[in-house]
Amino acid sequence: MSRHHQKSNAPQAVKKRGVMANTFTVASWTMFSRLLGFVRDILLARVLGAGALADAFFVALKLPNFFRRMLAEGTLTVALIPVLAAERQRGEEAAHAYLNALATLLLILLLLLAVIGVVAMPWLLLLFAPGFHHQPDRWQQALLLARWMFPYLALITLSAMGWAVLNAHRRFAVAAASPALLNLAIIFAAIILAPSMANPGLALAFGVLAGGVLQLAIQIPALKRIGWRPRLSLDWQQPAIKRTLKLFFPALMGVAAVQINILIGTILATLLATGAVSYLYYADRIVQLPLALFGIAMGSALMPTLSSLLAEQRNHEARLQLQQGIGWLTWITLPATIGILILAEPIIITLFANGKFGYHDAIATAHTLQAYAIGLIPFCWAKILSAACFANQDSKAPMRYAFISVAINIVLAIILMQFWQWVGLALATSLAAIVNVLLLLRRTGRHYGSLMVASVWARIAKAASACLPMAALLLALPQLWPFPTHHKLAQCGWLALAVSGGLIIFLACAWLFGERTLINQLRRRS
Repeated sequence: MSRHHQKSNAPQAVKKRGVMANTFTVASWTMFSRLLGFVRDILLARVLGAGALADAFFVALKLPNFFRRMLAEGTLTVALIPVLAAERQRGEEAAHAYLNALATLLLILLLLLAVIGVVAMPWLLLLFAPGFHHQPDRWQQALLLARWMFPYLALITLSAMGWAVLNAHRRFAVAAASPALLNLAIIFAAIILAPSMANPGLALAFGVLAGGVLQLAIQIPALKRIGWRPRLSLDWQQPAIKRTLKLFFPALMGVAAVQINILIGTILATLLATGAVSYLYYADRIVQLPLALFGIAMGSALMPTLSSLLAEQRNHEARLQLQQGIGWLTWITLPATIGILILAEPIIITLFANGKFGYHDAIATAHTLQAYAIGLIPFCWAKILSAACFANQDSKAPMRYAFISVAINIVLAIILMQFWQWVGLALATSLAAIVNVLLLLRRTGRHYGSLMVASVWARIAKAASACLPMAALLLALPQLWPFPTHHKLAQCGWLALAVSGGLIIFLACAWLFGERTLINQLRRRS
């Protein structure tokens, strides 16, 4: 196939399947994975509770996950996709040569990092969980589990490169479905391995490693279908490799600002009472669902589209895609934010209050969840605004804004934890995210032109109007049917009624206000 023919097909691909359609694909698979994730977390709460072993496990898991989110899901994606889009303009052979060289470099660096991480784990743990150092039980458990789970970083980062390549070819399903394999592996470990082992945390660590292997293995057939068969290559002098590295290191801070802020909360939480780390973990797990369904899904779908449009110098279309993305993202996320704020306690009690996870733990986690929910819309906006910057190969500005955001988070966290403990840590993360988004919004406006145009504000206003009757229903429901505190099946029924009733009211009101495009797409895909 000639270069001319390849180029002529690219615009048609963008038109044939737009950002919203790709977002639905990612969101659908993400929903399936997250539902499995809730099953996983329910089992973790039952097996680990919210005590010393739970704190140790979650800190140990936080280490590879923190580096994964920085090196893999965010930074690697935004550094690879714009460069790959440009290389594909030169032909698929040039693109595959670039990918082989990058994959080889990544493999070598990850192997070194895994070895260094396992050897230096006591120092890493001292940095990530300083409060554990004077508590021998939590320290030894966390050290053991962290050493077993740290190699997961190498497996998942290589998987993430495969996801980025597939996303660049607009093949989103495999990347979105892969996390389900990790959840299945941990569920298997919790049900089968944990009861038969003296240390259930170690059984769960084995599940994490198995999940990483499965996630990497599933990429290979999908990559072959798009024509790339990974090969070792030491051709690191390619200009494309240099451009990727030029984007990569600033992106390390720019894309990972939210994760750095959450990590700071975890570090400070180790200085608080036992259970604080677990409260932050469980609350973060809940808020990650709408973030993944909406913010990450749209960011994943938007990134290759913007990169292709900009590579073809179709800047006006890129601006329109970004404006529509912001409008629809807010329209979807606003009701989720209000729902979480109102239903935080029923959500946590229904999902996690069982076994070793008591009622007091549930209430503490619910208040933490409400603090995180304040930042849900900024968390989501940050995903697509960062993607917009990196699609334009602008990495320095997001890096500067991330440093500002992290500094604000540290100051606010230290202050607010004095008054509200773990809730203050979550609130500091949300407030820092708001600052980060305001700065990113100003920057993207310079690249793409004004994003907050009248159509975007109108969509946000309609969403806010539709949320009012939804909120009234959710606030009135406990008066009509008090939330059951002791019967798990009744709790599930109450929560299902609240969520489904609120969603129906919101969609009905949105329909009356004229928002029918997205609702029609939802109905066709249901």
